[in-house]
Amino acid sequence: MKKRLALLLVISMLLTLLAGCGGGSSAPSGGSDAPSGQADDGIIRVWVGEESAEFYQKVCDEYVAAHPDFGYKVEVKGMDTGSVAGTITNDPTAAADIYTVAHDNIGKLAATKCAKPITDQALIDQVLAENPDSFKTVIYSTLNDKQYLYGVPYISQALFLYYNKELATPEEAQSFEGLREAAARANCKAITVTSDDGFNMSFALLATKTSDHSTTVKLYEGAESVSGGSKGVCNCQGDDTVAIVRWLQAYAADPNGFKWASSDGWDADFRNKGVVAVIGGAWKFKEAMASVGESNLGIALIPTFKLTPESVEGLSSVSAGDEYRGGTFADCKCFMINANSASSKYAKEQELIKYLSSKDVQNASYQEVMNVPAYVGAADFIKSCFDAGKVSESEYMLAAMQVAMAEWGIPQPFVTGTLNTYYYSKNGPSVFRAMIDKTAYPTTGDQILTETESLESIRKGLYLIEYLWMHGVAPKEFPASLPTPA
Repeated sequence: MKKRLALLLVISMLLTLLAGCGGGSSAPSGGSDAPSGQADDGIIRVWVGEESAEFYQKVCDEYVAAHPDFGYKVEVKGMDTGSVAGTITNDPTAAADIYTVAHDNIGKLAATKCAKPITDQALIDQVLAENPDSFKTVIYSTLNDKQYLYGVPYISQALFLYYNKELATPEEAQSFEGLREAAARANCKAITVTSDDGFNMSFALLATKTSDHSTTVKLYEGAESVSGGSKGVCNCQGDDTVAIVRWLQAYAADPNGFKWASSDGWDADFRNKGVVAVIGGAWKFKEAMASVGESNLGIALIPTFKLTPESVEGLSSVSAGDEYRGGTFADCKCFMINANSASSKYAKEQELIKYLSSKDVQNASYQEVMNVPAYVGAADFIKSCFDAGKVSESEYMLAAMQVAMAEWGIPQPFVTGTLNTYYYSKNGPSVFRAMIDKTAYPTTGDQILTETESLESIRKGLYLIEYLWMHGVAPKEFPASLPTPA
């Protein structure tokens, strides 16, 4: 009885909030592109990644056929899941009833009242029982001073390494030093990234010591999942971070070290043997395979590297020879419910999500469209598929390396839209690139950093990045001494 009363209370609150997401509009009839509105037209519309639409349409059709009492037709559409959050916040009435986003959008969508929380206890129990703790910490947000579960994980993703097996051995691909040796032999660069944004450059900023997985970097630690709440604590000024910047500066300056992708794109560099390896995600798998061919495509963990004497000079808490592994954001894609969706669909939407996020459907999604499952223990199933000959070696490694890299990464801790914006959109990545290139920042206008090579300037650059993370604007001046919390 208490659970039913609690559910009725949440639904009542949601109905009063829907106006913030355009809840007053009604849905026109039509195909899968028709907006949902608040009218119940007997269709539940679902958005998934473009590569997965056909699979999930088949799964939904099978579920509806097996459950005559479900009462709804389901229409699935493939979308660029990276842009879905923006689409929803711009016009929620044009969005699907159930949509897919990366978990770091949850705070923004909850704060703008464009998502309904999950209230079905069976679904909540499934999420809490089957997902890793790292995911369970980032799928909640706050509604009326109370935390609710908003996102249901069903795909896991992380950065890893693609390499050309014609140019490097598996052993060489284990370290940045080994890749440099392979590049010297091939007269090219060792490695590039698919983009210089804050997500892809996490391989450097989130690198951790191999002996104990430690790092001094902190991203919004203790942040509150409510708009306007505490931003938590950031740190980007530790001696290990300074040493890693120095190491990467030298590696980029090496004729056989790191390079940014050329104007023709990282895939052209890979195809033309301009680089031995690329750090990227599973969503780049088809391009990587097309660039070098499946038989030549190697997949591995992001490599290790050792700090050099030059990189630790003048620093007290790191030593030459300390070994680090490149880091990653280890994320999940989630199903969420559109707050603009008709309230009469609410229970059935959660029922459908419970099925679509189940282990069985996640497993089938891996076998058919290479989506890496998000649940605990998925590595065993992935290995069994390879052992049984159900997936190729590259398809197996694609999933296995993401699961393994999750142990070296963190989920994006952007529990509100503000934190997401401050991290990605306030020039932090541009400052980091300038530092790796040893160029001034900014390149026009008032100079904040006239050079980025000296220890003093590297500390200023890292303070600037941290300040942007915390405040969203550049500081007017630098503290008299660094490191100082921003």
